[in-house]
Amino acid sequence: MTSPLRITFEVGCAASHAFDLWTTRIGTWWPPDHTVSGQRGAQVVLEGGVGGRIFERTDDGAEHDWGEVTTWEPPVRLGYLWHLGADRSRATDVDIRFVAVGPRETRIEVEHRGWERLGGQGDTWRDRNRIGWETLLPHFAAAVERGDDRMATGTKDDPWILRTPPGTSEYSIYEDREADPPALVCQVGTTTLRYHLRAVDDLHTWLIEQGDWVPLGAADEKKPAADGTVEAWGRSDDNPVGGWYGLRNGYRGRFGMYVPPLLEELGLAELTHDARNNRVRAIDPEGGGR
Repeated sequence: MTSPLRITFEVGCAASHAFDLWTTRIGTWWPPDHTVSGQRGAQVVLEGGVGGRIFERTDDGAEHDWGEVTTWEPPVRLGYLWHLGADRSRATDVDIRFVAVGPRETRIEVEHRGWERLGGQGDTWRDRNRIGWETLLPHFAAAVERGDDRMATGTKDDPWILRTPPGTSEYSIYEDREADPPALVCQVGTTTLRYHLRAVDDLHTWLIEQGDWVPLGAADEKKPAADGTVEAWGRSDDNPVGGWYGLRNGYRGRFGMYVPPLLEELGLAELTHDARNNRVRAIDPEGGGR
């Protein structure tokens, strides 16, 4: 059996940015000499979610399939079938993990396997793909270096664009420091929620104190929060604000849904991204708070 290709390298950006750059913004850095057509104007697309297509679209509208997403766990893991320039029956498997090692540092672990499906040509194709990876990855690293992964500033005009922990819904959040009290303004569709701005620092400190994974336990304001969850802490009399971090009456809940992804975006925490029952734990590279 031909052994998998394994490649590990680090980039100077948050894991969420590395994942986004590799997926939704793949066309900004993927080189034309790694496409079927070789056209400089060809559009490279990776559709998010399991079953999403990976393909190129040429200037004349022709499309060439490269693969299909098999694992979608933003921002920590991506997997896909890969058959660029070959029939889908000859697809191999690519598994990529984005491991946060600091607020602005990510280790990327690539495993490319499934060469046995190619029979006697497995070793040859593995060697060719090793060269392919070695010439491709510098383009990704260069995109990080030149700032294609730029982090939003978190203002009203440049809010953070986040996803809920399961990765199913997108929302925005920004800081309103002029509000009384200063607030995080969270826009979910047509609904606006507001939380104490200090929630970011307070939650990070509390998670460090817990020292391990903590369930999110997101719940609406009128529903009880399970003990020991982020949601319960976010409305507890024992937290630093002495009660609800939510500021808008009737919409004070869902703290465990919308605030932890911001900590992940800022490199302060890591989350699981399962369909349900997700958890969070602090990243504390300096042994202290934010």
